[in-house]
Amino acid sequence: MVNITGVDTEACCGTHADNTAEVGWIRIIKSQRISDGIVRLYYVARNRAIEVLNTENNILNTLCDTWGVDQTQIEQTASRFFNEYKRLSTIAKKQDQQILSLQVRYLLKDDATHPYFVKSDQADPTLYISSLP
Repeated sequence: MVNITGVDTEACCGTHADNTAEVGWIRIIKSQRISDGIVRLYYVARNRAIEVLNTENNILNTLCDTWGVDQTQIEQTASRFFNEYKRLSTIAKKQDQQILSLQVRYLLKDDATHPYFVKSDQADPTLYISSLP
């Protein structure tokens, strides 16, 4: 049994220690909600925890170097980049739709029936197909 006084008591399956000092460093990797009030924690301990912490620190340092910011600015910078990406993606999608609309209008203004081929760099051709009469 694992008992955290005033918090929870749970049946535990796995490796046990008499003292948390025996375990050493612990790093929670992620948590997952199983059901109401039940959360599963994924973690690593000892040397593996230190390896994960070092890897995370290397990622932070690489981002700082790449973005030219210090660690206190990483979250704010990432948020700004992500929001700008979303904004520019919306603009690009509207521009793609406008270009397609103009292409279709241009092709349909000719009354003759000719086969037309359009090479698209779009990953999903749905926009083209849905816009054709």
